Amino acid sequence: MQPHDFTWIFALGIVGSICDAFGIGANDVANSFASSISSGSLSLMQACIVASFTEFLGALLLGASTSETIKGGILDVKEFAPQPELLMLAMLCALIGSATWVIFASKYGLPVSTTHSIVAGIMGTGIAAFGGGAITWGYDGVAKIITSWFVSPVAAGIVTAIIYLPTRYFILESPNSFKRGVLAIPIYFFCTALIGSFFIIYKGVPSDKKDSLSDGAIVGISF
Repeated sequence: MQPHDFTWIFALGIVGSICDAFGIGANDVANSFASSISSGSLSLMQACIVASFTEFLGALLLGASTSETIKGGILDVKEFAPQPELLMLAMLCALIGSATWVIFASKYGLPVSTTHSIVAGIMGTGIAAFGGGAITWGYDGVAKIITSWFVSPVAAGIVTAIIYLPTRYFILESPNSFKRGVLAIPIYFFCTALIGSFFIIYKGVPSDKKDSLSDGAIVGISF
């Protein structure tokens, strides 16, 4: 194999990545900003401008753990060691499959997970290449992702209720709701910044650097 024999796969991979990123933006930005736009807090143009920064920074600062999982937590890449060009082709096919489905689903307003789309694409190429044995089915791989399908909605609902109920009864339904709202805004900003900082350090820092920090140290840094 010559170094430049498979440059075409790399070039098509870039195109596939751009298409997949377009579909992810079309789907995920709507998830993030639909409530802000519908409430009138942001216009559609303002949301697009803000999203161009926040979506990029989210992928940059919080994408390390997810990238590690997609890179080697689903498919046993050792199977491709004798033929690395086959791994390039497999990832290209996964990108094209994910991009096609996500763009189609977003176009017609279908609920779709962009992360699960690329995960399924990688699983499909692994099974096509080496059979089901090439997939990491245990909790270190696919099982953890499947578990998140059930845990995430429940966890999100509980957190939302915890935030909404005190806000409704102690602020919005209070006779002096405006004054209480002004006093509560810094608290909400602090909690948001604290959670964001915690997850940037806990999930965004590569594991080889994060191992030197204890959970207590991460909480302390976040505060």
